[in-house]
Amino acid sequence: MTFIHKAIYLSVFIISSFTLMNAQNKVPFGVVKAEEGYAMVRVHKEDYRKIVDKIRMKRGDVFVYVKPAPGETEWIWIKYPEKEELPKPFVRYDSLNKEGMVNKGRIAFIDQLPKFTPVLSKNGRSITFTDNNNQKIPTAQRTKVVIDIYPSSAKFKKQEKDAEGNIVKIDKQKTWGLGKELPEDLKEIKSVRVQQPGRGSVFVREAIKNMFNPTMDFDNMGVTSIDDDHIFLYMINGSGENRYITFWTIKEGRAISQIIYRNPE
Repeated sequence: MTFIHKAIYLSVFIISSFTLMNAQNKVPFGVVKAEEGYAMVRVHKEDYRKIVDKIRMKRGDVFVYVKPAPGETEWIWIKYPEKEELPKPFVRYDSLNKEGMVNKGRIAFIDQLPKFTPVLSKNGRSITFTDNNNQKIPTAQRTKVVIDIYPSSAKFKKQEKDAEGNIVKIDKQKTWGLGKELPEDLKEIKSVRVQQPGRGSVFVREAIKNMFNPTMDFDNMGVTSIDDDHIFLYMINGSGENRYITFWTIKEGRAISQIIYRNPE
């Protein structure tokens, strides 16, 4: 068994199983879309048919698709973060420690939601995603998400390495997309801005901290939504063994959470 095969096998996300779901072989995220405002997740222990708890997920809550539920046609197996009792303005999750089954009729896969249209700026440093799904809305009033990508100043900051020499922290914060050395042309996400009529924001620093080697390939990034209050931004960044996937939830114009994890090619 090769290293890559081991990584896939051991990964809690079981990336190889994504091809079993249409349009989910690249971005494994889903979101609760139920018009009733919630979906119940059946929590199991050992035997998947033994239900030990039920968790209510709200409309807009995000999860990672793992596989079809064994022996089921209308249910899928998911992993999702455990929320804190006292919610914070923004939370970054780099592990998903909850799992269970959810009915397919109450969710939507991110790739299947209406997509925003991306445009690269003339200077090649910004990408603007615009919601052009409703042509009746004047262009100036359409929702936009702008990602700014600039050369990184990481080489001037304090680095920490693990026993194998990999850069794991810069300025005491975990890094994403780096190996043993900093490339000369290293880039990072400098800002993400949300523009909506009557509201908008700039992502808090915690939401983009140490996000290196961001993609500028439209095939590896996207912005989608279930409504004006729930927008989702995803990127597949880095390359090779340093590739990672990141996913932000934007609620009412502000980033409220991020799921991020390593995903070697």
